Amino acid sequence: DLEVKGLTTNSLACQPGDLFIGMPGTRVDGGEFWQGAIAAGAIAAIISPNAATKASETSTFGELKPLLITAEDMPQACAQTSTAFYDYPAQKLKLVGVTGTNGKTTTTHLVEFLLNQAQHSAALFGTLYARWQNYLQIAAHTTPFAVELQHQLALAVEAGCQFGVMEVSSHALSQGRVLGCPFQVGIFTNLTQDHLDYHQNMEDYFAAK
Repeated sequence: DLEVKGLTTNSLACQPGDLFIGMPGTRVDGGEFWQGAIAAGAIAAIISPNAATKASETSTFGELKPLLITAEDMPQACAQTSTAFYDYPAQKLKLVGVTGTNGKTTTTHLVEFLLNQAQHSAALFGTLYARWQNYLQIAAHTTPFAVELQHQLALAVEAGCQFGVMEVSSHALSQGRVLGCPFQVGIFTNLTQDHLDYHQNMEDYFAAK
């Protein structure tokens, strides 16, 4: 019967009433930090089965046994939870997604400019920042992770934006960050050799795009 007041993937930033989503990383499974999140006030934690196996079934905090929810596909669970929590904001915007090795930032700015010139309120999400009228936030990633992305989309909807123009990186696509974003237009700029430290080869890189 508890109300989820917020979402977080960072156990150190957890606030009372939050739902903690422990995302697996390349080196460590964030779900293993669920105890810190619960201790900080999280009402539940969604974690991977691998992280759950390391959790003691008898772990309790006071008289309460923490609510641990396991998900086989954590990126999908994170995206679905985030879109539901923020009331499916991407469905309330006409979304334009731009992907490709080079030219994403330039292309999104051109589309944003044209939409605004046509008197359509547009929100821009990309490498430099997320921005729309009376709002600007410097970006940490080309495409934010699902919790932050859905929050930004919700803020854009609340501000009255009609369109969303988004840079979509290959990392974001392969990691499921944009699940729950029904793009009405997709723009593919180009494919040149890049990010092969992350992708297995050019074929894998192209498949992500």
